[in-house]
Amino acid sequence: MTTHTTAGPDGAADRESPVPVLLQVYARERELYVEILRLSREQTAMIRRGESLAAVRRVLTAKRDRLDEVARLERLLAAPRRSWQDRRRRGGQPAAADLQRLLQELGGLIEEILLVEAENDRLFLELAHGAA
Repeated sequence: MTTHTTAGPDGAADRESPVPVLLQVYARERELYVEILRLSREQTAMIRRGESLAAVRRVLTAKRDRLDEVARLERLLAAPRRSWQDRRRRGGQPAAADLQRLLQELGGLIEEILLVEAENDRLFLELAHGAA
């Protein structure tokens, strides 16, 4: 992984820039969220086809595994994110366009996942009421 140093307000080299680490970890999160979205859509299709609860549970387990990895990555991001925010407040770190774009993509993926999950919840409720 490549790191970058920036000059602090006094012209001295500051600690390594957190941007490369943030980009790398957020890119992995994007991959995980794409997988979660795919699995959520697969779950929707499985419910509509009336597949077994065991099959749906396998998809739920796969989603949980990916969400657990996202949570682990978020814990790793705490220090670099604080460093990035501190640098931006001090004016020592310009906004990274790639980082902003990636964060927007993550936000869009999360919104899409939430919509699909709301549909999955609705379908599960229909099944539960139909079985009663």
